[in-house]
Amino acid sequence: MSKQIQIAGVCGYPVHHSLSPLLHSAWLKALRIEGAYYSYEVRPDDAIRAFRSLKKTNISGVNVTLPLKKHAYLASDIQTQQAKMLGVANCLYVRDGRLTAHNTDLEGFLDPLINKLGDEETLQMPAFIIGTGGVARAAIWALLSINHPEIYVTGRSGDKLVSLTHEVDRKNLKPVDWKKRKDILQNPALIINATSAGMAGKPALDLDLSSCSNKSFVYDLVYTPIETELLKNAKIQGCKTLGGLDMLIAQARPSFELFYNQAPPINLNVRKKLVKALDGRP
Repeated sequence: MSKQIQIAGVCGYPVHHSLSPLLHSAWLKALRIEGAYYSYEVRPDDAIRAFRSLKKTNISGVNVTLPLKKHAYLASDIQTQQAKMLGVANCLYVRDGRLTAHNTDLEGFLDPLINKLGDEETLQMPAFIIGTGGVARAAIWALLSINHPEIYVTGRSGDKLVSLTHEVDRKNLKPVDWKKRKDILQNPALIINATSAGMAGKPALDLDLSSCSNKSFVYDLVYTPIETELLKNAKIQGCKTLGGLDMLIAQARPSFELFYNQAPPINLNVRKKLVKALDGRP
C-alpha cells in the first residue's frame, strides 16, 4: 500500500498571487517529503463553512491570508495563545479531530528582526510602528513578548489608533497622532511599516526620514516590491534595513512544521527563489 500524501495549502480571496505554494513546495522537495501544497480560493461568505469542513478531509492544515483571517479564527474549535492575542488566525490545522487556530505572525515578525539586529540593540531602540491593523497588532505583541520598554504606534485613523491602544492596554505602548509622526522619530529608532503603503500599485508611505541616520533601523513589512521607496530612502539616510520578504519566510516555517511534522531546511536559499518569482511579475 502506498504511503498517503500529506496535503496542505493556502486559502485567500483572491489567492493566485500567493507565494506560499512556491515556498512550501521548495521545502517539500528539499526534504523529499511525499506531500503537496495547493492554493484554495475561498469566498468570505462561505469561509467559515469551508474551514470547518477541513475536519472531514485529508488536508492537514492551511495557511490563511486576507481577507479570511478572522473567518479562520471564528471557524476554529480551539485557539492557541498567539491566535488569541491577535484575534485572528493565519494558520489552521487539524489535531485529534479538532480545528485549531494559530497565528505565526509574531514569530514571523520577530525572528528576522532579532537575526539582523540582535536582542540587545532591538530593546535599546524606541520602536515606532506605523499602522493600526492586524500586521501592526502582530508587531506590537511580538515586541511586548520580549518586554520592549518603549513602543509608539500611529495611523491615519484616530479612532482605530485609540481602539488598538485601549485593546492592548500596556503602559509601554503609546499612541501618536498621525500629524505628529515626525516629532516622535528619534535617532536611533526602530521604524516599522505595518501598512500596505508602498506596496506595488499603492502610494508610498508618507514618512520623513531626514532625522534618521545609521543608528536607526527601518523594517518594512511590505515585500512587493522587494525594495520599497521607504527602504530606498532609509538607505540614503544610512539606516540599516529589512524587508517584508524575510517575515514572509519566517512566518511560513512554523506552519510547515505543523502541516508536515518536519522543520523546513535552514540551508535552502528559498529567498532567492521568491525574489526570482517576484521579479518575473508585471
